[in-house]
Amino acid sequence: MESRILALIASFIAMAFVILSYFTTKKERFLLLQSLCIVFLILSYFFTLQFFAMVGLSIGLCRVLVYFWYEKKGREAPLFVPLILCALTAISYFAVNFAILESASAADALLLVALVCYIFIFRVRNLTLVRFLMLVPTVLAIIFNIVTGAALFAVLSYVFELSANVASIFKYHVFGKKRRKAEKAPR
Repeated sequence: MESRILALIASFIAMAFVILSYFTTKKERFLLLQSLCIVFLILSYFFTLQFFAMVGLSIGLCRVLVYFWYEKKGREAPLFVPLILCALTAISYFAVNFAILESASAADALLLVALVCYIFIFRVRNLTLVRFLMLVPTVLAIIFNIVTGAALFAVLSYVFELSANVASIFKYHVFGKKRRKAEKAPR
């Protein structure tokens, strides 16, 4: 059931959640909002029949939920967690694109690399570092969506994610840092 309109609606909702995620100060809340974003991106890709992206993001949803669980416990996920998630991502790529759809393309490599980056970045507990590292896979996802002709709002949701991320970096780590220094300065 292909529907560009439903894909646009789902992408818009995803965009709202991702923007909110970058303006939170707790990693736990960041992960929760990211998981809601992923649910709606999966729907968007479902409505545009982009199955590898949908399967990859489903694994991404599992990734965020696992990291959310570890974050709730106040712990970093063990290294075997991202390795298992990387293996699942690679297996799903080959299963979906070679065995099922028989439609693998070079552009899929962009999303595959982006998904692997997300796997390791979400493991990082330091939200400052997460914000800076998220720039790379977000740019790769934008390029993937443009090259594969994804729904305009899917592309725009990643563009808005990138914009929100850059704005949050400025808010918390550029201007916020200057304001904190000014507040600490002796008067």
